[in-house]
Amino acid sequence: MEKITLEKLLLQDITGKVICFPTDTVYGVGARVGDLEAIARIFKMKKRDGGKPLAILTPNKDIDAYVKNVTAEAKRWMDEGWPGALTLIFEANPLIDESITKGFPTVAFRMPNSRVALTLLSQFGLMATTSVNISGEAEMNDVETIYENFFHEIDYIVTDEVTFSKKPSKIIDVSISPARIIRS
Repeated sequence: MEKITLEKLLLQDITGKVICFPTDTVYGVGARVGDLEAIARIFKMKKRDGGKPLAILTPNKDIDAYVKNVTAEAKRWMDEGWPGALTLIFEANPLIDESITKGFPTVAFRMPNSRVALTLLSQFGLMATTSVNISGEAEMNDVETIYENFFHEIDYIVTDEVTFSKKPSKIIDVSISPARIIRS
């Protein structure tokens, strides 16, 4: 694992790489959507159930190509909660690879309110992400703790100083009507 500033990371080729970076909520670990090798590495490092999907972080609200329908209710939630600590579950477009959805007909999207995360996403595109931890355990939000635990599994960890809540995002399923709060 290389400890790296965002500025230096933006000069790297991240193909096949697992990146750890701060968001507005918790540290996330991610790989570019479509990078199946790196996505598989995330599941392995977290000892994550192979049937549990990942979320996608986006730098903007332009997700129409990836979801089947952005309802008026979903649009309202996006306008009120993005960027921010709000993950929305949509009906997935078949364009989203099974490595992310794990066979579910839905996909989760979030637009973080984080300069570091938004810059990273704007440079490299959508990222399949999850929190940094062993699946089922508490999230890790300290660079040194992440480094000690995942030295061999993560390629880059962004070390820029940021302030974040250390609390996972609220999750709302907008693939159904009315929408349902999954995690508050």
